Amino acid sequence: MTAAARSFPTGRHINDTGVKLIISRLPALRTAAVAAAALAVSCTLTAAAPASTADAASKDRLTPFTLTSPDFRDGGKLPAWTEFGGPGSEGASCHGKNLAPQLNWRNAPAGTAGYALLVNDPDAPLAGGWHHWVLYDIPGSTHRIDGHGALQFTQGANSFDVYGRPVVGWGGPCPPATGQPHHYVFTLYALSTPALPSAGLTYEQVTAAIEPYVLGATSIVGTFVRVPA
Repeated sequence: MTAAARSFPTGRHINDTGVKLIISRLPALRTAAVAAAALAVSCTLTAAAPASTADAASKDRLTPFTLTSPDFRDGGKLPAWTEFGGPGSEGASCHGKNLAPQLNWRNAPAGTAGYALLVNDPDAPLAGGWHHWVLYDIPGSTHRIDGHGALQFTQGANSFDVYGRPVVGWGGPCPPATGQPHHYVFTLYALSTPALPSAGLTYEQVTAAIEPYVLGATSIVGTFVRVPA
């Protein structure tokens, strides 16, 4: 059984209305903890709005926190080489290179000390979606994740299970071969803390851990389709 393809707005800066776009896209984030974080983000960003747009610094603060990738456009197809593959992927019939795309961002909120990145497929027939990447302890001075096999920062556990053990790091798309597109939501959180307390955290654990520290968030969406053989 597969979930029906959904229509998503293309990823945009989550601004002073809070993190409502994330909550509406990601069932895994529909929790009281993240709702509280969304409210905190809304209040923080509203309070930080400059009184005058004539000032150059004020204009800079109004520029959206934006996530992009040179490897796919927002709302477009993920490259074939991002597909899940390698040891343990045989049962899923996925034979990609399992390489993450490069991600770039700009205009993080003032006070950002670190970042966390979460990637989720809400079309997967699983409560909360299928989690493809959990990455955190990204320094506040950083503006890029290299991807393409580079092992950077602290990698958490995704939803894949290889030989009974959780997979840490990027787990590429591997939707059912039905011809229906799945949507992969890349969400970058700007945090007021440089690091989380431990390594190997799951998607749910990171979601809970970042709650008190979220200053803002931005997201983009990539799609992937596997056709019947």
